[in-house]
Amino acid sequence: MPSVRKGCVFRRFIRLIIFTGLIGFIIEQYINPIVKNSQHPLKGNLLYALERVLKLSVPNLYVWLCMFYCFFHLWLNILAELLRFGDREFYKDWWNAKTVEEYWKMWNMPVHKWMVRHIYFPCLRNGIPKGLAIFIAFFVSAVFHEVCFFIFFFLD
Repeated sequence: MPSVRKGCVFRRFIRLIIFTGLIGFIIEQYINPIVKNSQHPLKGNLLYALERVLKLSVPNLYVWLCMFYCFFHLWLNILAELLRFGDREFYKDWWNAKTVEEYWKMWNMPVHKWMVRHIYFPCLRNGIPKGLAIFIAFFVSAVFHEVCFFIFFFLD
């Protein structure tokens, strides 16, 4: 049985701490001030609302990319190394996707593989048309994600 590579775990953990700090910095320095300045009613001013959204877009993108890197690359690889888990295909090259369908198949491989195995293929075996099977799998994924976010953000 292969041993845990402690140096690999340590390096990834240090990167996780650094990127978590970077996420906090971006949120505190760039996102929170914009959100706080936007809390008064927009008074029907569509251009003001558009400007707020555009100001949030770049820091929001950086936070999203850093969170993806932290979770899918650093955290899941740390857990895989500690648990000696061999299959480490947590994502594929989603940044090269040419269609939305390609993107959804490549960005979150554990969820995609689970959905295909436990939702999509059973739907096809039961005679459900391919398009409807895709919709059902996507809908089940959306419900699970909403439940996870509800539990994380609204239950103490």
